[in-house]
Amino acid sequence: MIPALYFYRRDKVRRIAGGLIPAQKKVPLSLLEIILLLLAGAGFAQYGNFLMAILQSFINSSAYQESMTRITEGKSLLMMIFWMGIIAPAAEEMIFRWLIYLRLRDWLKMPVAAVISGLIFGIYHGNIVQGIYASILGTAFAWILEMSGNIYSSMLLHMGANIWSLLISEYALDLYSMKYGVQILILIYLILLISVVYCLTHFEKMCSIRKKKRMI
Repeated sequence: MIPALYFYRRDKVRRIAGGLIPAQKKVPLSLLEIILLLLAGAGFAQYGNFLMAILQSFINSSAYQESMTRITEGKSLLMMIFWMGIIAPAAEEMIFRWLIYLRLRDWLKMPVAAVISGLIFGIYHGNIVQGIYASILGTAFAWILEMSGNIYSSMLLHMGANIWSLLISEYALDLYSMKYGVQILILIYLILLISVVYCLTHFEKMCSIRKKKRMI
């Protein structure tokens, strides 16, 4: 994480000197925007998990299942939330969005840079099912990073996605077995879907207000 942070700061100085980004403070995130990003990240993860469930019926997913078992077996939920829900997303965002995406962005148009960085993020995960999931999320995270103009936005999305995946894996069956559990799950899924849609439209609007000027 420290080397990634060093290279990001060095790149930022060069971007300012080259006129790629303005020499001003970052675009701030409000508390509501932070909550929105966490919820939207959870939404991306949930609907990405739906896609993965469909893909697993067509693609041999044994590599993915073995990978998840190795990662989670014998570990407490709190420990997994700390390492997989906070530390891992922070480290991965510094590498894949702060370094790879932003360096691609220096030379390419935003959609192309977002897709390429997303594909690299998918390949990094090492199996087809998780690779497709990670490529889609990585592209979306890069897009919102650009639209928000705040370097921490993709990190919050990623943390929301990973923490939600851990929580829903732990408690989905218990919730499903409760009275009105199905209705509660459907309501949660709707809230997450609304969060994703609103997150995309909100930050697109914020970007339009500043006339799509690149900030990071």
